[in-house]
Amino acid sequence: MIKRFTIQVTLRIFVIILFCVLFSYFLVRNFWFSTAGMGMIIVLQVYFLIKYVNNTNYSLVKFLDALKTEDYSVYFSPTKKGDSFAKVYDDFNLIIKIFKRNKIEKEAQYKYFKYILEHVNLGIISIKKEDLYAHHSSSEILFLNKAACDILQQPQHKYWHRIASNLPWLDEEIKKLANGGKSLVDFGDDIQRKQLSLEVMEIQLLNAPYLIIAFQDIRSEIEQKEIEAWHNVIRILAHEMLNSFTPVSSLASTIKSITESDNGSAIDLKDLDNEDIEDINTAASTIKKRSDGLLVFVQDYRTIASVPAPKTEPINIKKFLSEMVLLMSSATKEAGVEISLLPIPANATVNMDRKLIEQVIINLINNGLHALKDISNPWIKMSCLVEQDKTILMVSDNGKGIEEKILNQIFIPFYTTKKNGSGIGLSLSKNILKKHGGNLLVSSEPGVKTTFSLIFKN
Repeated sequence: MIKRFTIQVTLRIFVIILFCVLFSYFLVRNFWFSTAGMGMIIVLQVYFLIKYVNNTNYSLVKFLDALKTEDYSVYFSPTKKGDSFAKVYDDFNLIIKIFKRNKIEKEAQYKYFKYILEHVNLGIISIKKEDLYAHHSSSEILFLNKAACDILQQPQHKYWHRIASNLPWLDEEIKKLANGGKSLVDFGDDIQRKQLSLEVMEIQLLNAPYLIIAFQDIRSEIEQKEIEAWHNVIRILAHEMLNSFTPVSSLASTIKSITESDNGSAIDLKDLDNEDIEDINTAASTIKKRSDGLLVFVQDYRTIASVPAPKTEPINIKKFLSEMVLLMSSATKEAGVEISLLPIPANATVNMDRKLIEQVIINLINNGLHALKDISNPWIKMSCLVEQDKTILMVSDNGKGIEEKILNQIFIPFYTTKKNGSGIGLSLSKNILKKHGGNLLVSSEPGVKTTFSLIFKN
């Protein structure tokens, strides 16, 4: 296009110069009529040149204005300006079409993400950071979803100062977190109390700071989890107590029937024969055994409920796990299991209570030994993974594994798959890790590999 435009302008200027030369020649020759005609032709040529250039500028200005105002209905018809600008007009139309398509796609994406944000259970508010401190009508809320209105029990306000005046506690809490952060906030009355998990994030958009405020009422979820936990505990307690009290009640009835007459009075000792005395002794022994079992159960329950606060200190992981391998070598050798330590960074260190974590590792190794019975080439391997925000100790074995359907139940107190298991080992171990601010997780592929991961925050 530029080449054609240059040629067109050059030709028109050349023609003007040619007519100027002829104009001078006729003027010198005193051909007044020809001179006047030549002057008119020169004026017309200059006019056509200016019009040609102006037409080009007008098309360019029209194109730029269309982009500036986002008016994508503009269309450039090549037939109106001649063939020399057909290509550039086609390009103008193509660019406008691309911009129009991009705008439609962005609007569709905006509506899509807005729809998602409007229908999540997470309350979301977005405002300019400067508006947090400007209590006037210009402090417009950029985004406020339905969940936020429902949680805060507020209508769809347009301006932040209205929410700030209705909920001053929220305004003050957000100001504390204006540079980013998280907090838990209680609000509401005695009838409908809520606890918000509040997070404020600052982002830079077009060189201006904006705040994204996200929050969720977690009290109902916590209460639901607490109810589920209590149901599990009650179910286990009821099951264990029923197992103990049913035979005790039955045996007590047996003793009662042996030691009383038909009219309900106690019989004389001389009326008891050796067989009756033996039955009473057997019943009493069984009652004592079940009572002892129930006592152990209660003591185990107290153990889970009373894990002491850990006394942490920096512990070198490689040295610690090496000592655990040495400590458990006798038990693993007797069981015919190979226990080994995978390569561990020499400087890997974790703040932990050595005695409590030793208890966890011993329990996991013992569980591994139980899972490795009747397994060919059994092994237990311990390793360590150091990441930026956490350190993970792993105890793995190639035993029977854990079925997926019970994978989430093994940490429930007193749940056990062992014939003579107490069901407190894994629950106690997880509680110990929780006391350290970490977690105990498990992954298992039955018959291939099971790994327990002790996660510590760095």
